[in-house]
Amino acid sequence: MRLAWHAELLKIATVRGLWIGAIIATAAMPLTSLLVAATGRLDAADTLTTGAATGAIVGLLAYGVWGATFAAGEYARGTIVVSLATVPRRGVLYAAKIGAVAAVAGVGALVCATTALLGVLAVTPPGQHSLGDPAVLVSVVLVVVSVTAVGAAVGIITRSPSASVAIVAAAVLLPNVAGGLLGRFQPWVVGASPGTVITQIVGGAQLATNQTYPAGPWAAAATMVLVAAAVAAAGAIALIRRDG
Repeated sequence: MRLAWHAELLKIATVRGLWIGAIIATAAMPLTSLLVAATGRLDAADTLTTGAATGAIVGLLAYGVWGATFAAGEYARGTIVVSLATVPRRGVLYAAKIGAVAAVAGVGALVCATTALLGVLAVTPPGQHSLGDPAVLVSVVLVVVSVTAVGAAVGIITRSPSASVAIVAAAVLLPNVAGGLLGRFQPWVVGASPGTVITQIVGGAQLATNQTYPAGPWAAAATMVLVAAAVAAAGAIALIRRDG
């Protein structure tokens, strides 16, 4: 397992499209947050911490797409055959892939959150906004890792980069856009969606009652992680039970 995990990390570090994609995903959130702060779009009630989180949804999309293309790209390029020949135990190969993308996403998200906070601090006039609680930015790391793992699992399930990217984008964006169609389930679904989980934990934006998870923000985060784990399990079953 350790060797397989190292091999997947080495693949990310040496394949140009993968490491460039990881860098772009890592830069997406800080650049967006910096743009929001630099153009004076932070509300008076915002803190520097909530300002740093304003680019979170862009970062989630970027990492989710990266995870999906990482996994599905092997089928598109035909290199999955080499991976299966090298690590014939499919459960081990799958765990190594999910572990590798989760590790890269976790480190990248930590860099994202820290850089975003420093960037917002640098462009905000002294005394205009309070610092807030930077510790809550750990929610960004949790959500980014979950979305990236889901992206990789969906990539393996669909075997198609374009289909997996579309599914990840829908999972991140649609709950908030189409939440009104869910009726009484809206607060449970929208409240546990990735972007809303970060908003609830970090604070800042005022969410409507039908967008707030009834059991609280950390319960929303736990629900999101459970859903991500279920999708990851479905990905494992898909890889282990299929013929090719």
